[in-house]
Amino acid sequence: MIMKKRLVILSLFTLLGIFLFAGVVLQTGFDEIWRHLREFSLLHFGIFAFLSFLNFGLYTLRWHFILRAISDVSVSFWRLFMHRMSGFALSYLTPSAQTGGEPLRIMLLTNDNVPSNTATSSAVIDKALEFAALFLFIGIGILIAILDGSIPPGMRIFALVLLVIMFAAIFWFYFASMKNIGFFSSILRFLRLNRLSRIKTFMVKVNDVEEEMASFYKHHLRTFFGLVMISLVTTSFLLLEHYLVARFMGVRLTFLQTFLVSTIPYIAYMVPIPGGLGLLEGGTAAIFIALGVTINAFVLVFIIRLRDLIFVFVGLIHASKQGFAMLKTAFQDKNKS
Repeated sequence: MIMKKRLVILSLFTLLGIFLFAGVVLQTGFDEIWRHLREFSLLHFGIFAFLSFLNFGLYTLRWHFILRAISDVSVSFWRLFMHRMSGFALSYLTPSAQTGGEPLRIMLLTNDNVPSNTATSSAVIDKALEFAALFLFIGIGILIAILDGSIPPGMRIFALVLLVIMFAAIFWFYFASMKNIGFFSSILRFLRLNRLSRIKTFMVKVNDVEEEMASFYKHHLRTFFGLVMISLVTTSFLLLEHYLVARFMGVRLTFLQTFLVSTIPYIAYMVPIPGGLGLLEGGTAAIFIALGVTINAFVLVFIIRLRDLIFVFVGLIHASKQGFAMLKTAFQDKNKS
């Protein structure tokens, strides 16, 4: 029954994304899209994709440092790189607000003999740093847009409420984690879900993971601050990629324009639509119009999505190989027994 509900929700959000995407395409025009895509050279796309792979390496480096701090099991950097790309692929393709790939990352790590609690802790710490940096950039973008009038007056209250929610979530996650209160368990207690019999069993695993996270923040504070710097650098790449793609399209964006275009539209990733489909294109176009910048916003986002699809393709291949390997091992173990 639960699986059916999830499938219905997945289908509805996917259809919504497709509908919004199709609307933006029709509004932009096929001829206009094709003309701009032909003008974007393969060399420029190659430079953009190469820099993206380097930045993805920094994402992996952050996860590598976390895992090395909390686990004695050694997993190679390249293997972690591929695991993370598989996680990215699953997150991108599912309406999970960019968190759907973490269970896959955890599963792949446990297959590398990393204890499940440790694998879960490493993925949660890593994702929390990613969200914190992204929320910070989006928050600054919202503040700038409110101050310079880029956000219409009717939307400012909504933007401020969203801003407060994002920063409150960041604050409570780290405060609850560092004080060993437990971010996830505190929410379950607040909602009184911890009284349910099914949740009680789940709470034991949650508490184990939260204790390991608290230990990391307590004993590896220096490493944590280094990871914060890596997170800010990786998120700053949003600015670089938007500036480069726009520049390759013949448009020079100012720093302020680049910052606003690179941050505010990414609220779309918080909505459970696969890859923010349709919302990201529409949001980016709206920001460009508000800033008075003449550029084909759909093509700019589409080029970034082409890069993402390369990552998705590589990630899915790795996940498939690992899945077949796990099935083969399970089958051999069964035959031995």
